[in-house]
Amino acid sequence: MTEKRKSRPLMPAFTTIALILMHVKTNAQIAIANTEPDSSGRKWSAYLKGFVQADAMLDFQEFGAKDGIVAPSIVIPQHNSMSSYFSVRQSQIGLGLKQTDKNGDSPVSAYVEIDFYGPNGTTTPRLRHGYLQWKKWLIGQTWSNFTDAEIFPNIFDFNGANGAMLLRSIQVRYTEKLSDKETLSFSLEDPGKISMTIPKTHPEWKRKSLIPVATGMYRYGNARDYAKIGATLSPVNYENQEDGYTKIGFGGIISFRKYVTNLDDFRFQTSYGKGIARNNIVLSGEGYDAVFDPQKNTAETLSLFNIVGIYEHWWSPKWSSAAYYSYSQVGSSPTAGNGLMKRFQNAAINLIYQPYKNLRMGVEGNYASTENFEGKKSDAFRLQFSTSFSFK
Repeated sequence: MTEKRKSRPLMPAFTTIALILMHVKTNAQIAIANTEPDSSGRKWSAYLKGFVQADAMLDFQEFGAKDGIVAPSIVIPQHNSMSSYFSVRQSQIGLGLKQTDKNGDSPVSAYVEIDFYGPNGTTTPRLRHGYLQWKKWLIGQTWSNFTDAEIFPNIFDFNGANGAMLLRSIQVRYTEKLSDKETLSFSLEDPGKISMTIPKTHPEWKRKSLIPVATGMYRYGNARDYAKIGATLSPVNYENQEDGYTKIGFGGIISFRKYVTNLDDFRFQTSYGKGIARNNIVLSGEGYDAVFDPQKNTAETLSLFNIVGIYEHWWSPKWSSAAYYSYSQVGSSPTAGNGLMKRFQNAAINLIYQPYKNLRMGVEGNYASTENFEGKKSDAFRLQFSTSFSFK
């Protein structure tokens, strides 16, 4: 939870802001080792990628989350307490190893990446990605197949649009290239990411990991313009002291990015299903996949609807802006009034200055609101000033 602070005059707060560094995040990599090609033309190479990032946030209301906007964590009832927070925890370092054949293809590769988003506000390293790839197969932890990491815009906030489906999961994935513009992928993923809300009055019930989550994703397009459509089956397994039970969740996602001009692009994503909150960027692990109903002595999967719209514009080669709006709604349940959120939304706009390819700095304003199943509402506003330097 965010540390409570007494309200303070605006002038000292903005004096503090004037001294703050700003933020940046771009993908780049440094080659650190290469072997000579063998007799068949294959060679190995290692590379380093990531960025060092510094963030400073000024909150005008109380959030339960510090490093990124999490609308469901806004304190209810409304608490207008101004506070500031400084962080370098979003900094990321990744190490990759790949084999390249004489045609330039990479049939074998491995990648490991960490950030410094440790527990309890620490900067303890945390594993983000760790996987092996062999031809069409991927094994390890990376973005879920029921996810679109490409839609993530050029923003500063760690979470961004709260309605986005963005999850890292341990998985086995198979990808088939159907044509130059088409790919189809399937995966079996870790069921341990599924979470369920169980009343404290029924400790005999517990959720368990058993049947893996199954996903499928179809992508059409090129590196710039594309469309994706995906589906998932998400089993919720639970048991008491005598028997085990399974509820099958399901969901679908549609996502696309379209460049209107060379300076403007629009991104859109919508998703709906039951028992799929594990994939939501802010609801994963928070008990929104299912709730246990003591009256029926069974679990009920919760429905979730999300919609996200994003627009980006480059004012000049060094100046750009991104704006987005996100809305999410959780389905009703007789037992969902246990502090769970019924609906939440957030919107943001930023201004980024990029004097060099690997350096960005800027400011972002983010508004978020939430309402729980008891009808209580709260909203909050955050200003974020950030800078980052990516490896190049």
